[in-house]
Amino acid sequence: MAKGDKTRQLTVEQLNAIDLLVQGKSDRETAEAVGVARQTVTEWRNGNPAFMAELNRRRQEVWGAQVERLRNLVGQAVTVLEEHLASSDPRLRQAAALHILRAVGLYGTDLRPTGPVEPEDVAAELAGQEQNRKLLRMLAG
Repeated sequence: MAKGDKTRQLTVEQLNAIDLLVQGKSDRETAEAVGVARQTVTEWRNGNPAFMAELNRRRQEVWGAQVERLRNLVGQAVTVLEEHLASSDPRLRQAAALHILRAVGLYGTDLRPTGPVEPEDVAAELAGQEQNRKLLRMLAG
């Protein structure tokens, strides 16, 4: 069923309610604005599949638009962090450095080198990895 067919199943009041709910209005505020009882809006939101689907679709549209706006700001944010790293204020430099480390997933990560240090242990690890690859090929085959 096409999107237009689905929205035709909804009344003008329901479509207006969706507009208000997407804007963050409560059930009570929405009900007052569209001229129905609060319980009616709650029933639409929790028990009307067409209403719920359209509300979800509209929320996803709004979310996507906001995410795109944030993506467009990334360059400016990186520039600000770069400027703060060059600041003479040590607290500002430290805050910028922490933000960068968190953004790239390195803050709080244990970066110590790991792995066996004895040749026999390395050989055993390699043999285990090869055995795992063989098992995966058998399962996939």
